[in-house]
Amino acid sequence: MSTEPVPDYSSVVSATGFLRPRASRSLPTFQDHLITSRRILALFGAGLSASSGLPTYRGAGGLWRTHDATQLCTPAAFDEDPALVWEFHLERRKEVQEAKPNAAHYALAELSKRKSGFLALTMNVDDLSEKAGHLVERLWHLHGKLFDVRCSKCELCLSGDEATSILNPLLQHNPSVPVRLENVPRCPRAECPNGLLRPGVVWFTESLPQPLLTAIATWINNPSDPTGAIDSMLVVGTSALVYPATAYIEAARKKGARVAVVDIAKEDPSLLGLEEQDWYFEGDAAKLVPEMLEPVIGTLGSETNAAV
Repeated sequence: MSTEPVPDYSSVVSATGFLRPRASRSLPTFQDHLITSRRILALFGAGLSASSGLPTYRGAGGLWRTHDATQLCTPAAFDEDPALVWEFHLERRKEVQEAKPNAAHYALAELSKRKSGFLALTMNVDDLSEKAGHLVERLWHLHGKLFDVRCSKCELCLSGDEATSILNPLLQHNPSVPVRLENVPRCPRAECPNGLLRPGVVWFTESLPQPLLTAIATWINNPSDPTGAIDSMLVVGTSALVYPATAYIEAARKKGARVAVVDIAKEDPSLLGLEEQDWYFEGDAAKLVPEMLEPVIGTLGSETNAAV
């Protein structure tokens, strides 16, 4: 983050008064609030992992080979050509395996250890937060996990060594040779002979698992939590245009939370509904987040900072 003074635009409003006030850019006021904050909800998006070299595949240029990558992340695409969809996801797996957590991952992982009332909801399917040491009980994956596997027909879901083992023939596949339908792994359950295994992620047009939605609502609305009501909402690396991401920001705000957004894009006053008491920090999360959290987590080690 630049050492030059950053103007605080919190008092700026349009001449007509129709636009919302811009959120504050004041780092000291955010840090003062964070120090005393007891219950923090965070939302992570693709921008968190972008500095680790992982492509977002959304927006302009979101192509994989000649395909629109987002069109390969749907149940319809899998039904039409499961081999092609697996090729795309195998390449994504390789990208994630080769990637390293950046300083923002490490800073947020440290925050998960320092603040008992901290819960992060990640829209990322990678495992970089876990690699950085984020407490798994304080990291919930909204869109599933890239390294999990589930059946396209039944309720079977595999993770860890079980998922790796059943995918092993596919993982050994020569990447220069197209995946064929006969290479796509099948459900091992005898009662599901026609089930094809697919990546354990939530694709476009699919709903989030109801148990997860219920658990999040319970956490947000839990009046008996000793840390109290949510008083901070961190939004890192996303414009939060995807439902239910926007709903969680509003839910936290209704509980009295002040919202702090970190995103590479310029603030759009029409999005997120940020008010004067909120914050917006524009730039690379890997550079901004460690400094934002420093009063609580301290200074990251040299090896961690080198991961930026």
